[in-house]
Amino acid sequence: MADNFLITGSDKLASRKNFKLVGCAEKFEELCTILTRMESNSVIVSGPSGVGITTLALALQARKADADAPFDIVNKRLFWLDTDGLFGLGDNDAIVKQFKSIFAILDRTPDSVLIVEDTLDLIGALNNSGLMHIVNALTAMVKAKKTQVFLEVREADLTQVYKCHSDFRDHFTLMDLTEPVGAELEEIVLHGARDLEESYGVRIDPAAVKAAIDMSSKYRSLDTGLTAAQPARTRTLLDRGMARYLLRAHSTPPLLAELEAELARLTASGPSSGNEEKTAAVRAAIARRKAEFAEYQAKIKGYYAAQREGEKSIAQMEGQLRELEEEEKKRHLDDPAGKGSAGDADFDLIARASGYATPEILKLRGDIAQTQAAVDENRVKYKAVTKEINDRLLFTADMVIDEFSLISGIDASKLKQNDAVKLLNLHGSLKRRVFGQDAVLDHVDRAVKVWRRGRRTDRPLPFLFCGASGVGKTEVAKGLAEALFDTDKALNRYDMGEFMEKNDVTKLIGAPPGYDGFAAGGEMTNSVRANPYQVMLWDEIEKAHPDIFNICLNILDDGRCRDNLGRKVEFGDVVMPMTTNIGADHALRVGTGPGDLSQDEAYELTIRDLKKAFRTEFLNRFEGRENIILFHKLNMDTIEKIVFREISRINAFYVAQSIDVRFPEAQLREFCDKAYTPEIGARGLPGRIKRIEAMIVEKTMADAAFSGTLDIGFDATSRNFKSNWIPHDRKAA
Repeated sequence: MADNFLITGSDKLASRKNFKLVGCAEKFEELCTILTRMESNSVIVSGPSGVGITTLALALQARKADADAPFDIVNKRLFWLDTDGLFGLGDNDAIVKQFKSIFAILDRTPDSVLIVEDTLDLIGALNNSGLMHIVNALTAMVKAKKTQVFLEVREADLTQVYKCHSDFRDHFTLMDLTEPVGAELEEIVLHGARDLEESYGVRIDPAAVKAAIDMSSKYRSLDTGLTAAQPARTRTLLDRGMARYLLRAHSTPPLLAELEAELARLTASGPSSGNEEKTAAVRAAIARRKAEFAEYQAKIKGYYAAQREGEKSIAQMEGQLRELEEEEKKRHLDDPAGKGSAGDADFDLIARASGYATPEILKLRGDIAQTQAAVDENRVKYKAVTKEINDRLLFTADMVIDEFSLISGIDASKLKQNDAVKLLNLHGSLKRRVFGQDAVLDHVDRAVKVWRRGRRTDRPLPFLFCGASGVGKTEVAKGLAEALFDTDKALNRYDMGEFMEKNDVTKLIGAPPGYDGFAAGGEMTNSVRANPYQVMLWDEIEKAHPDIFNICLNILDDGRCRDNLGRKVEFGDVVMPMTTNIGADHALRVGTGPGDLSQDEAYELTIRDLKKAFRTEFLNRFEGRENIILFHKLNMDTIEKIVFREISRINAFYVAQSIDVRFPEAQLREFCDKAYTPEIGARGLPGRIKRIEAMIVEKTMADAAFSGTLDIGFDATSRNFKSNWIPHDRKAA
């Protein structure tokens, strides 16, 4: 019975149609090398979910069939443990008995390798059943070289697996399987796309694969439900997009939709001599397409109805057949002659022999066979018609982008822009978001373009933004995230006020061995491993503990660091702006009056203060201080623009309720003059503006159907807003 819980390699491979290992050549060679070694020749393969650990294991079995397969691998006997079936027995004694049989098979089979697909599930099941001694027995077999073991372990579970037995580190070799990138990833996904094409019966444009890789790699910080590692993440996006595309295409064919869109354009452009002929031709084409599609639909629905009726008839006849066979069995067993001739033999075998089957049973079997043949023929016709429709379809890059737009909330037009266009538009994008810092935006725009399109290095792009509060330092970081990754949600912000103690460094890279939280890893390193494309803001860096800067130096210099689990984390695609209030006093003194500073003088004084606060080698990491930037003090024109933008945002939000705010320019200017203080910058203004929104909320709560204009004034004495509601059905007095 143990064979039922050990799946042979050939059986496992047979369950994967057209299996082929694509990519991962170096890792596969490393795996084969480990399995053929004398010492530590069992292996723990760890990696994020979806990276392809199971595929690597199956490749061992597939490799054996190759003409040039080394006999060291051909001789390996691979067995997969059926964990679910084994623990489905529900009885500890039976489970122990089966494990003993499994171990006996592995022991007497030369070059046996046991493959466990989800090791933590096995350990959890053994622990819950009080059978952890089985792990000891398996490890003892590994130490005695009676068998080899291949453990598949999710990256997050590795520490828990190591904890279950102290010998795992000594007798198992760890292989860290990382996500494929570049040409290797594209090759893997293109191969997997053929399975999707076969399943859906629709061709996939290679450009759609590239778009799916780009979307699923670049926007990993978003909560899109694409949580697995590459290549599984890209495949999931393609699968979701194709399912939605087919539902739409099988409802309204793409060619018909294009013709209807063309007709709408022609109708909107108005009557003209050329348009009338085109409109008539398009209408005729639409009529033909609709008639053709209606014919297809009628055929498909007819085949479907016949299919269901045939299957229903077969089910009914099979029920009747079982009843007749039971009656014949009972009659046969009640007959003394029948008992004498058949005894307790299985009646089913007897009844199916022509000598014992009644004419009625034989007729019913013939009817079932005839109906089944008709159902099979009908299925062939159904597939032929659907294939005829699907052969006209093509899953394109635009459809991938439309699907990703739906699940991410990012406008499709932004997603369709390539990196070059986004970089060309970077300055304009930042300028629409950040006012009054043109010199800063010029510097940031230039640095980002050189970093992304110039001579690439493996290092992140660092900035040190200095200056007073509320002048736009954090807003520039948000603007970079939105411009480069189409949403400011791609900003990963760390408030350095939370990293003031020596042990707070563990929050970033993880706790040391033996300390609580060791298995979880570090917040920062986990974030970059999961999403290497991000803007990482270190806010108010001067508050951080000095040990934080040691990590920072390593990241800025080498572009990488290792977390507490020893895993290498690459920062080469991370923009790392840091902010500090150092230099705020000097920036606020910039002006043209007596005793005021020039911008250059304020910058030099800021650098002097930075030298007192930070080590020289840290400051030198910002491109030799080139990317240390002092933000200007905001002038009154800039403040007025910011307030006007906030009012515009309120109007954009409440336009659906037919409510708008009017703030006369003179009143707005007076409000800015009285409400703005350079020491707090623009940070306090949105809060004051919310008082206006509070008026709208109170009005709509009192009268949900109200629509009108809120006329805003400002009382300089009380420093508060005055309001006057003007309903849309009357004019102001």
